Amino acid sequence: MIATAALQGHWRRNWLRAPGFLDNTTRVHWVQADNWCADIRVPLVRPDIAAAGSLSALPGRDLAVLLTAEGFAGQTSLAGNVCTWARTWNWRGFPCPVDAGALSFDEAGQMIEDGVHADYREAWVRVPGATWHAEAIEADDADGMLISNDTSFVLTLGQRGAEAWHLPANAFGESSISPQDAAPAFASVYVMGHWDKGLGIADLSTQPFCEGTAVLTRATATAALTLPDFHGAAVTRSLRISPLFSN
Repeated sequence: MIATAALQGHWRRNWLRAPGFLDNTTRVHWVQADNWCADIRVPLVRPDIAAAGSLSALPGRDLAVLLTAEGFAGQTSLAGNVCTWARTWNWRGFPCPVDAGALSFDEAGQMIEDGVHADYREAWVRVPGATWHAEAIEADDADGMLISNDTSFVLTLGQRGAEAWHLPANAFGESSISPQDAAPAFASVYVMGHWDKGLGIADLSTQPFCEGTAVLTRATATAALTLPDFHGAAVTRSLRISPLFSN
């Protein structure tokens, strides 16, 4: 049996193996605070976006690569050694498959996750750090979660139950995606970063143009989130922050 306490903290994925498939390069981070979780997955190799200035200026093949990222947040539940991640927010929209894995620890201390509803195995390594705390965030047009500690944060902002993206069937295989097709997908955002003198600096995000910049300032019950929109204009959202209580 896996105890809830064993899941707490920041986990980085070492690798994913499935029949005929190995991924040991995608940057995958899972943060657990009590039974609240946030997860962000960004490919290691992405297009050179420096000259573009905005998502809308990127060609279809580059947008298609960026859209292979993932992000979700919600609550976890344990039944014996099986953990289920309930995706209250999912960057790719809904419906989405049930996410459940059988957990164990190997001799090296890695957490091993074996798929319950799909044939895969993942290895996770704990990243040392302080205790994380989860809070609800709400803007006028979206809501989400902020999981943070004294040094780092993960933020998700989107809409609960948002429909899955409607993209051309061959968008990823043929790079036929257009800015008009891609824009709705980037209405939600996942950001992982660190605190620097009270400012939240983005290190990794589904919106790559914010990485390396100050995106978050916060007070006790409010925060301001500043991100580039699809066309590159800086947009600041006022966020209301409230406690999250576990079921």
